This record gives sequence, structure tokens and C-alpha cells, in this order.
Amino acid sequence: MVVIAAFLGCLMFLPAWLVEHAVGERAAAALTAADRLQAENDVRSTLLQGLGGLLALGGIALGAAATMRQVHISREGQFIDLFTKAIEDLASDKLSVRHGGVYAMEQIAETAPHYRGHVAALLASFVRQQAPWPKTASADADAVRPAHHAELPDDVAGAMGALARRTMVLPGTGIELEKVDLRGAELSRFDLSGFCFADANLADAKLAACDLTDTTFSGAGLRGADLKGARLTRADLRGADLTGADLSDVVGLETVITDSLTTGLPADLGVRVRAADDQ
Repeated sequence: MVVIAAFLGCLMFLPAWLVEHAVGERAAAALTAADRLQAENDVRSTLLQGLGGLLALGGIALGAAATMRQVHISREGQFIDLFTKAIEDLASDKLSVRHGGVYAMEQIAETAPHYRGHVAALLASFVRQQAPWPKTASADADAVRPAHHAELPDDVAGAMGALARRTMVLPGTGIELEKVDLRGAELSRFDLSGFCFADANLADAKLAACDLTDTTFSGAGLRGADLKGARLTRADLRGADLTGADLSDVVGLETVITDSLTTGLPADLGVRVRAADDQ
């Protein structure tokens, strides 16, 4: 109401003031009443046209804001649908469908950053469920991976690759992969820094040139693993078994954390030993 009153007041008195100041007091006084009224009405008409333009722009802005909100709601709904469908695919009995679900999750993480933490947690959980250690897999799963040195199933390998690309890994967070069966897995050159493989089985795994900085291998089996050229800076190897592992050209081996249960490291290696009760 105050705004309307102020606007009406401007329409009543502002035109007369503008006419007087535009032509000067003497010239304004010389104008006939009709001419002065016409000039004031012309000013009012201009003010009303300007107001109409402002209102039109305001309407366009409000409409655009409403449209953008609707687009955002629609887009978020699409992401929810895609996310739900990807979860269903990960739970499928068919390996190919699960494999597709893994890459759908990675695509969601790339296009919807606010889903990244959820995607990372789901893919890590997926690996733990599909490749548990000690093995609890069904006979069907064993048929997919019959031999000790066989590569990972496509779905698990795809999940490991997606996690290693770190699209969905939030800064300062790790990936929990405790008690997983990654025997013979091809993980060369992966960025697994900060991951946790506690009590996992990575026997004969290919970890050459991997970034394993701050990675946890406590209690893990790394027998025969290929670690050539890997970076093990500050890796936690307490209780890990590296018997027969290829440690040639490993970077940061002098910084790893070990304890009396760590086996397979060179006897003359001056590694830093931390007992669990010293942490």
C-alpha cells in the first residue's frame, strides 16, 4: 500500500515539477493551462510506459526463475530415477547387468557431484559383497571365477576401476575395502592412495606402479603380489604377509608402518616399526 501511494503521489506531482524544471520557471509560467496540462500528461505517459517495461521485465525474471526451479526439480528427479535404477542393477543376478550398473553409478558421479560420496560408498559396499574374503560366495559365483589366479569378474573389476579413477572419491576420504578377495586382480597403475584393504586377500595381485600412499594393508595377504615400482609411502603393513611379493623399485618402502607380524619384507630394510599400542 505504501508503494502504491508513493507511486500515485509521483504521478500527481512529479510531472509538474519535471515540466517546470525542463523548460524553466518563466517559460512554464508563460504556458497556457492546456499546454501545461498536455506537457504534464506526456510526462505521466512516459512514466507509465517505463513502469510497464519494468513490470514486464520483472515478470520475465520471475518466469525465468520459476522455469529454472522446475528444470532443477525435473533434473533432480531424473538423477533420483537413474540412481535408483543403478542400485537395482547392482543387485541383479546377471553379471552383465551389474557391470552396467557400475558404470551408470560412475556416470551419475560425474554429472551430479552431490551424489559422489553416496556412489563411492555404494561401489565399495558392492565390491565387499561380490568379492568377500574369506570366501562366502555361492557355487554360481565360483563358476564365474574358478581358478585362484583368475581375473576379477567384470562387475567387480569395473567397480575397482571406477573407484581408482576417483571421480566419486571426496577429498580427504578413503575407500573401505576390508576383507575383500582381490587375488590375481589386475590393478596396475591404479590410484589406490588412502584405500583400506585391511584383512583383504591380494595374493598375486598386479599392483605395479600403483599409488598406495597412506593405504592400509593391515592383516592383508600380499603373497606373490607384483608391487614393482609402486609407491608405498606411509602404507600400513602391520600384520601383512608379503612373502614372495615383487618389491623392486618400490618408492617409500622405508616409510611404511610394520610390526612383528609383518612378513616378507627384506630383512635388512630399515623400515619404521610401530607397535599397535604406540599408535
